[in-house]
Amino acid sequence: MSATIPAVLLVDREGMIASQNLAAQVLVGRAKGRMCWQTVGTLATCPHLPCAVDCVQRLLGRGLEGVQPTYVTIAGQRHEMTCVPADNHVVCTLRHATGKTPDGWEALTRREREVLGHLACGDTTTSIANSLGVSEATVRTHVEKMRLKLGVATRAALVAKGFQLGYLD
Repeated sequence: MSATIPAVLLVDREGMIASQNLAAQVLVGRAKGRMCWQTVGTLATCPHLPCAVDCVQRLLGRGLEGVQPTYVTIAGQRHEMTCVPADNHVVCTLRHATGKTPDGWEALTRREREVLGHLACGDTTTSIANSLGVSEATVRTHVEKMRLKLGVATRAALVAKGFQLGYLD
């Protein structure tokens, strides 16, 4: 998806995608005729993602007061999603969030991002290792590599930097 052109979906009252632009096709594939909450809801694992079976109806009922951006991380990049009611439809846009994006040397691997997510939840080295099916030494290695990449001294600073760079929601 281009950093300058947002992905745009036009969603009807029932939550069905009625139209999409090319940037949206690149992001979610040809989604016309699919349910928006299923299509967008599978893009990222984010507890704050507002996608649900009746999200379009709820948003249409609230009107513009219900509009607020949601920040999600997709493939290590921070995005802003906004859904706006407009004439019995909802227009959803997904664009790269403004602000700092990670420099090349700050790029974390998928596994490092998983470990970072566990750290942000307050998990211990032991619980992270058990959850990911790796040794505690492997978790400590991932933490150390991330600390070096992001230039921080502590796990708390690592989590803070993760939020700053958009790795965490």
